[in-house]
Amino acid sequence: MSAGNKIPSICFDSDHFEPQDRFDAWRANIAPVYDVEPLDDARAFRSRVDAYQLRDIMVGNVFTRPQHFQQAHPSERVDHILVQVHRFGGYTGNLDGEEVRVSPGCVSIVDLARPLETRSNKTDIINVINVMVPRSHFDSYPAFLNAAHGMVLSPSRGKFLADYLEALIQRLPEVECRESSDLADITSNMILACAFHDAEAQQVVGSELDVLARERVKRLIESSLASPQLTPDWLCLKAGLSRANLYRLFSIEGGVVRYIQYRRMARIRRCLEDSKEHRTIGELAEHYGFTSQAHFSRRFKKTFNVLPGEVRHAAQRLSIQQDDDSPYLSRWLRQLGR
Repeated sequence: MSAGNKIPSICFDSDHFEPQDRFDAWRANIAPVYDVEPLDDARAFRSRVDAYQLRDIMVGNVFTRPQHFQQAHPSERVDHILVQVHRFGGYTGNLDGEEVRVSPGCVSIVDLARPLETRSNKTDIINVINVMVPRSHFDSYPAFLNAAHGMVLSPSRGKFLADYLEALIQRLPEVECRESSDLADITSNMILACAFHDAEAQQVVGSELDVLARERVKRLIESSLASPQLTPDWLCLKAGLSRANLYRLFSIEGGVVRYIQYRRMARIRRCLEDSKEHRTIGELAEHYGFTSQAHFSRRFKKTFNVLPGEVRHAAQRLSIQQDDDSPYLSRWLRQLGR
């Protein structure tokens, strides 16, 4: 992590792991962004991320090998807009029913809350600039949020945005915290200016009202995870929705009740990963609405393929190896914008 007055930064490098563990480490660390599988021998896999935090925006250089990308699991995923400058490599696939092909040199946008399944183009290395921006930066522009998923900017606007992001990422190691907020606003405004009015990039899908309603409900859920009154009926009352509309908005998540449970388990996982969190697993489970610790542990294991105690043990082991203020990449990503 960065020190002094410089903005927070973090590095993930697969070379710190044994060859047979490198892909699993990569998969675990980017779980809030994508669920991934290797396209070739996982033992030959290598990756590196150098990331910087501008207030609630992450800007990073990513070097990795080709792989298969899917939407992150609901209990893991962050609700951000991802902007990518593809220096080398690209991808093909399906983004929420739309076929997309992204070539080297393109600037593309992905809505991480919506379905995707893509494969890297065949190349030895993928080199991209990734910019993760919380959805709240664009709440006043629902038409942009509708159009963002799968957007590929036209060459002129894409080149303009790519040049700005290249210059930004070169400067980030020396940026001081006092500059962070202004640079975050400039960056989100630059993305909006380059993408919103690009007629060649627009792929408008869904209803603007649905987008706004869904995001309003998700904010209610996130701010009320520990509340016993967090039920579908309460959400309908607070958001002014019928039960039918509420369930329709969350059908892609398997229903609103399932989504609430995912988010509660994800919040508990963040607590277990925090070396400063001293509540027991049972206390955390009860605080977030699980009346039986055994039932919670079974659901947690089914969701994350790991037991709660194993998550805490791994976090404690990591805290011995790193300073307390040096979270590993996945925890850092999940906390952006919180």
